[in-house]
Amino acid sequence: MLKIIDKIKKDYVFEGLEVTDKETLFKELSARIASKVSQPADIIFETFTKRENEYTTNISNGVAIPHGRIKGYGSTDIFVAFLTNTINYDSDSDEHTPVKLVFAILSDEDNPKDYLLNLSQLFFLVNQKDILDKIVHSNTYSELAEALEGVKAMDEKYETEKQIKFLIELERADIQIRAYELYSSTHSKQKSDAVLEEYRKYKETLSEKINEEVLENYTRIKENKGNALSKIENYACSACNVAIPKMIVNEVRRQNQIIPCFHCGRILFSTD
Repeated sequence: MLKIIDKIKKDYVFEGLEVTDKETLFKELSARIASKVSQPADIIFETFTKRENEYTTNISNGVAIPHGRIKGYGSTDIFVAFLTNTINYDSDSDEHTPVKLVFAILSDEDNPKDYLLNLSQLFFLVNQKDILDKIVHSNTYSELAEALEGVKAMDEKYETEKQIKFLIELERADIQIRAYELYSSTHSKQKSDAVLEEYRKYKETLSEKINEEVLENYTRIKENKGNALSKIENYACSACNVAIPKMIVNEVRRQNQIIPCFHCGRILFSTD
């Protein structure tokens, strides 16, 4: 089960933040968090800013996840901020990066495992379109809680679906790691190394959630094929372009079991 959901407390949900950019967001968010925990606002602001300077925490789809660790913080907490207006989160970027909903994580510097576990679950949560659609339309704690209750019921019901989604996230993490390894060869190594380390730990945390046999199968396919997953598109395996029978496609969509392509052996998934 996504334990992350139970960590989102009413006192840690802030409604109606009126901010104009990322800096004012961090200042307002830090002040509100400081009123709930035993940490000064300037330390919280510095923690968010330090991590942000390494790489943006805007994860697209209108959501950002600023996060960081503080020496002696003592726990791992999740805060939610509903903004009254969409802001251009990375105003120094050439791209428009709108953000309306913010999840923030603070954790203890000496407990990286719990920090990464919560971060990975939060990334997983907001990267599922059906879940995200419900969350981003929330503006109050009660609306968010209602959306998350539905997620909990779904999470408990679909164990196989959850495994497949973890595999998709694992493959996405692998792609990001390869991209940053390439980036570090031509840009600031120190900056990219920090992000690389975070993705590698994220991948490690994801791996711990996946059934051992499923993970072994995924790893074996990946070693042989390069990519272990293949999306079904127009009733065909997108990796090898071989047609998939309608009956098999329907089974993949139900996600009651993990089904490989009978031709290339990759694990099939569908977003329909």
